Amino acid sequence: MTFTFKSRLERADTHPPADLPALPGFRPSNLLSRPSSAKNQSLSFVNGYMMVQSPLVETNRRPHASRPLTAPIGMEKEVLDPTDVSGRYSFFRKKEDRENCNIALPFCPESKLPSFIEHDRRVLLFNAYYEEDVLQSAIEEKRIHTCELYFYVEDGTMELIQTKQENSGIVQGRFLRRSKVAKPGSSSHYEIDDLKIGSQVVIYSRTFHIASCNASTREYVLKYHGWSESDVAILALPRDRFAESNKAKMRRESGVPGVDRKRKMNDLKQVMESMLGKESSMTDRGMFLECGTDALCFHVLWDDRERLYGDIQYFRLFYYLADDTVEIMRSHAKNDGRDTFTKLLKRSKLPKNGRVSDSDCYSWKDLEIGKTVNVFGRTMLIARSDAFTRQYYLSNGILLKDDMPLQVAEKKVEVKRVIPPYNGFGTEEDSLRSCTGGLNPPPPKKDLQKMRDKNGIVLRFNAQLVSDKVDDADRRFVIQFFMEDDTIAIREPPVRNSGVMGGNFLRRQTMKHENGSYYAAKDMYVGNVVDIVGHHFLLLNADEYTYRLMECDDRTFPFSNFTRLHEILTSKQNEIKSYFITNYNGTGIIDQAGLAQCCKSLGVELNTQELMTIWRKLDKKGKGKVAFTKLLKLASEDAFGSQR
Repeated sequence: MTFTFKSRLERADTHPPADLPALPGFRPSNLLSRPSSAKNQSLSFVNGYMMVQSPLVETNRRPHASRPLTAPIGMEKEVLDPTDVSGRYSFFRKKEDRENCNIALPFCPESKLPSFIEHDRRVLLFNAYYEEDVLQSAIEEKRIHTCELYFYVEDGTMELIQTKQENSGIVQGRFLRRSKVAKPGSSSHYEIDDLKIGSQVVIYSRTFHIASCNASTREYVLKYHGWSESDVAILALPRDRFAESNKAKMRRESGVPGVDRKRKMNDLKQVMESMLGKESSMTDRGMFLECGTDALCFHVLWDDRERLYGDIQYFRLFYYLADDTVEIMRSHAKNDGRDTFTKLLKRSKLPKNGRVSDSDCYSWKDLEIGKTVNVFGRTMLIARSDAFTRQYYLSNGILLKDDMPLQVAEKKVEVKRVIPPYNGFGTEEDSLRSCTGGLNPPPPKKDLQKMRDKNGIVLRFNAQLVSDKVDDADRRFVIQFFMEDDTIAIREPPVRNSGVMGGNFLRRQTMKHENGSYYAAKDMYVGNVVDIVGHHFLLLNADEYTYRLMECDDRTFPFSNFTRLHEILTSKQNEIKSYFITNYNGTGIIDQAGLAQCCKSLGVELNTQELMTIWRKLDKKGKGKVAFTKLLKLASEDAFGSQR
């Protein structure tokens, strides 16, 4: 008989109990029969070196057939070559290398430590600064901000912390959190070699100047990065005058001893400090015991009439002999209309130059009748003294002058009325009218007779713009002069395809010469150049109505006076005949240019308007050419056309 013995688990799997329900916890578990799928760690760091671990031998588990071994199990093999990974490093070999201080890696070649382990907690410190422009400030132009730049070697990150200043009013502290900073215009980041002393680092549009570094940073960069001594030479920070003045001010305000605060200590404070036990000066006690409360009294006056609302004011000056202090009190009169304040200057030493200093102050020898005293910018004249003062000076061998009268003759101030400049509102006559007085001045008076006689009379001239620009050479303007109120208006006729838009060039208004006088009707004649709003216009010609009006009013327009021009031609009658006999052979026809040439050759200087007046008498039909015999005939006749 053969008996087959099965394990307890096999019997449980094959024959489950029938009386147990099919619920969790009532069925036998088969976890022990499942193969393990966990994998052991095969790599680790030992004393900073990478090591390969051999797999553990399974003792109580059933090995899985498909699981490969990480390394062959050979405990008896000794490895002599460090690069040999076929066996285990023997304990004998480890002991020998430890005694000889040798480094051998049994399962991998020699390696290097990672950066985060090699440079763990290594930080380089640089001192830097950047400049900031200060606008709208009278005491500073640029402000210097000092910073500390930390460079973390393990990952190449940077951190900026701005140095805090007391009572600066600026938000200070961390300027840049720890991060990598890219170079401007490049994808690379700042490295250690970019932070040499004297170099500039641009971080978010701010230029930081590297000035110095600490001792550990200096040793590190010289040893491991090959920097020279010039690369780590310390540079001086630029001088910040505003910070220095602010620091000195804070030292004065905070009560630091030995600082000149430019102010006198309060008398009550000095008394309180003496009561609390502070030693007081004994230098002036002898004068106090000798003189007591004796004081020299002078009557002084302050003439302030040169200033606006200034007046003559009277004071009494007391000079205390005990401590050489001065006190000035006002001398009030009845109904003087002034406030009854008691003192102009409380008892203190009076400096000569106006600055609070004990080195150069007034003494009793500087106070004499007839001299002046400078009381902080107020020049006061010493006029009188009392009997005790005279006796004191006489006992010291000084004779004071006689008293001076306190009443001073008043100066008559001449007020000159100055006309204010024209402000652009209304006309200049309106502005001048407002200077005559009154809150609601009447409008300026107009010449009604002239407006009635000259109503509707307008002089029109064709003008050319005098300019160096090529585009302005062909531009033409129509200048209108209104004789009823002497106003000028300028229009530019539109020209097709010229590129210049026509229309009003100047609205109707009065215009002035460079000397300030207004343009009048006598200034408007052909050939004249008028300056209007910075533009020079040459009057080329006029219309027929304007010519006739100018010829009829020879008093207003002297260049259109034909009677005066006829006398000139009559006096040159023989010269005109000789000129045409010499220069004209043939038809004997002349034009307006020939008339001008004839007058110029005879030495007669006539302008364009005068030549136009003579030519209009010769060419009445407007043909443009006449015979020179008409000029001879015009010169031989009288002004009314009768033959002489």
